[in-house]
Amino acid sequence: MDRSLLVRPRWMRGALRRVAYPYYWLTAPLRPLPSALIIGTMKGGTSTLNAWLRHHTQVMFSAIKEVHYFNDHYDRGERWYRTYFPLWEQWIGGCCALEATPAYLYRAPLVMPRMHALVPEARLIVLLRNPVARAISHYGHQVQRGVETRSASVALMSPDLTAKGKPNHYKRRGLYAEQIKQVLSLYPREQLLVLRSEDFFAQPAEAYARVQEFLGLSPEPLPPLSPVENVGRAKASIPTEVREHLGEFYREPNRQLSELLPDFPIWSE
Repeated sequence: MDRSLLVRPRWMRGALRRVAYPYYWLTAPLRPLPSALIIGTMKGGTSTLNAWLRHHTQVMFSAIKEVHYFNDHYDRGERWYRTYFPLWEQWIGGCCALEATPAYLYRAPLVMPRMHALVPEARLIVLLRNPVARAISHYGHQVQRGVETRSASVALMSPDLTAKGKPNHYKRRGLYAEQIKQVLSLYPREQLLVLRSEDFFAQPAEAYARVQEFLGLSPEPLPPLSPVENVGRAKASIPTEVREHLGEFYREPNRQLSELLPDFPIWSE
């Protein structure tokens, strides 16, 4: 079956889920918990990887890409979370239940204890993009959505924490070392796969093969993606001084990341 046919508009998925929810709830105890999660980072390639894996014949994917259970809906309980996972695939060849919520890495202090308590054996995947490019892409995405009206200079050069403690999410999402430390405080290193987004996009077939091996999946070729699954990247005109400011801001955090993950190739700029 061509799994691209399963991609439906968000409103349709929501409507179908509301109609069938009593069935999902009744069968929830029979549904699996995730054995693999893509936990970060936003604007790092998670949508692309999620789309690739949804074509794999052994992957049982969640009803929506971002369930946000461990950060926003934890009070709804495990049974609610299970309703998002398929029922029958686990008996007809599915061996990897997958969820992808890139906010989990950013919210690691809150998320990781909850995640580890429920799925301690899960395999976690992180894609890390050059934090300068990630922040700029994030800003452009918000401008495109119409929720950001500030200039790039104001939005990206303001403090990462204001005097009142309000975070600059564009900048703080790129503080990868402190986030991954939270993950590794509970999960062993062998359960965490860290990919550099730039390598992921430059050599997609190699990256996909590496992910499949990490998840214990049978090797399958890189799937073609439908137009719905090919997520566009927002563009924004960014002054040179903003890029220079971000480069300096991330210099020390990137050094800390290099110490934490010695085998991870840090960005040169």
